[in-house]
Amino acid sequence: MRKVVRCLFLGILTFVIPVLLVLAHPGRTDSRGCHTCRTNCANWGLSYGQYHCHNGGNASSSNSRSYNTTTKATTVRHIYGCMDNGAINYNANANASDGTCKYEKTETITETIYYDTKVEGNNTIGNKKVIQDGKNGEKQVVVKKIVDERGSEISRETISETISIEPVNEIVTYDIKTTKKLVINSNEEENSNSMPLIVTIIFLIINVIYGNKNKDTKLIINEIKKVNSWIKYILYLLYFIFVIPVFVDIVLVILDFIKKRRACF
Repeated sequence: MRKVVRCLFLGILTFVIPVLLVLAHPGRTDSRGCHTCRTNCANWGLSYGQYHCHNGGNASSSNSRSYNTTTKATTVRHIYGCMDNGAINYNANANASDGTCKYEKTETITETIYYDTKVEGNNTIGNKKVIQDGKNGEKQVVVKKIVDERGSEISRETISETISIEPVNEIVTYDIKTTKKLVINSNEEENSNSMPLIVTIIFLIINVIYGNKNKDTKLIINEIKKVNSWIKYILYLLYFIFVIPVFVDIVLVILDFIKKRRACF
């Protein structure tokens, strides 16, 4: 009877103990004897979701249900870098993306080649005549760009340039006859602009000479001569600059001359 009870007791222990161990710390281990804790982690000194190993990291046999009392936790080290194998800076060892991927793009851009203007002959003044119309050309430029993950351009490099349409220069000439007329008109305009100045200087000379010979004549320039301070020189300058006093004096000179001529008769 005692032997039967002992056998039953041993049988119960054989089934109950593995079940208790499984409930306390469940989860299958991988080939290294490691797994992730999901239940009763605190009782084993672990945090939820922590990856750890049993039996010193050695895989247990397929028939073994026992656990080593010492638990070894393994922490995964993050290696940051570009994880896109299509990028030029792809890091095969990276396990965490840092958003630094760079991509190479090649584009073909059409650019305009502007024409130049060529002058036929040495003359550059006068009536302009277009002998040949100018036309812009085009060229195909192949550009290599480096962009980031957002598509923003980091750098660019011109690989090649090919002219697809040659530009045609504009050719012009200037009419010589028209040029001569322009020169003549320009000289006449300069002469017409200088005439008032010449006339004013002549009138000023007449006023000075007549005033010196006829000091009793009430001319503006004679009144300026009577000033004894340095203000006299300022008055002389204003007399010439404003011009009007010069013409006033020439009128007074003419009237005084006529008056004296009549007195003689």
